[in-house]
Amino acid sequence: MDAVKRVGEVGQGICCGNGAGAGAEGCYRASMDDGWRVCIAFGGRGQLKSCQEALISALGSRFGDQVAVSSSRWGTQIFLYAPSAGSADEAAQVAREVLAGHDVSAPVRTEFWSLRDQEWRDAADQPSADPVAEQQALHEARQERERQASVTFGRPAREVWVELPSHADVVHLAEHLAAQGWPVRPRRRHLIVGAACEDDAKTLARELSGDGRADAPFRVRRVDIYASWTDGGAFAGGGG
Repeated sequence: MDAVKRVGEVGQGICCGNGAGAGAEGCYRASMDDGWRVCIAFGGRGQLKSCQEALISALGSRFGDQVAVSSSRWGTQIFLYAPSAGSADEAAQVAREVLAGHDVSAPVRTEFWSLRDQEWRDAADQPSADPVAEQQALHEARQERERQASVTFGRPAREVWVELPSHADVVHLAEHLAAQGWPVRPRRRHLIVGAACEDDAKTLARELSGDGRADAPFRVRRVDIYASWTDGGAFAGGGG
């Protein structure tokens, strides 16, 4: 049976998921919500056991909780999860440098989550595949699931939290966004805006922040994006 552990939690012995083969990996992949990863494979336990803590510590200092460890009777694998092909390539290079620095030899491969096959595939073994297109399709499918969930549950899947200098600014921005059809919840010094999916939330966040421009229409101190299912408050759909 495989045991997949988030590196940030290994010290406390907390396991993110248990299962066999792809089941354990799939559980962790879903929690990371990343479509790429680098796999460092060790065929037996002996080689990793002597330097496991040093390797995990070194990789963890570079990648944080994007690192996971999976162990089974066939060996141990270290996974570095990444949001894009470019990020995965960079992670693979860093992994090779870390291994060389610890005088450890192990194969390092880059994998992507195949939406069509619903499994991790080795990017090097798929010369005819278009992993970038697959990741775009995966992203679009995730956005559609969030939109559908927003309709089904009757509340936005995402929340954009906007911190403003004053309550007057909150009211002003709330009225402006409500007139555009955004569901809003004004608070004393911040505004919560509902978005049906992550893409909508990010688009709104860019517009509100003005992408760093000095001529941004609203004085915004900070914009954060969260999933909204844990908050039971109601959104106001009109200009309130």
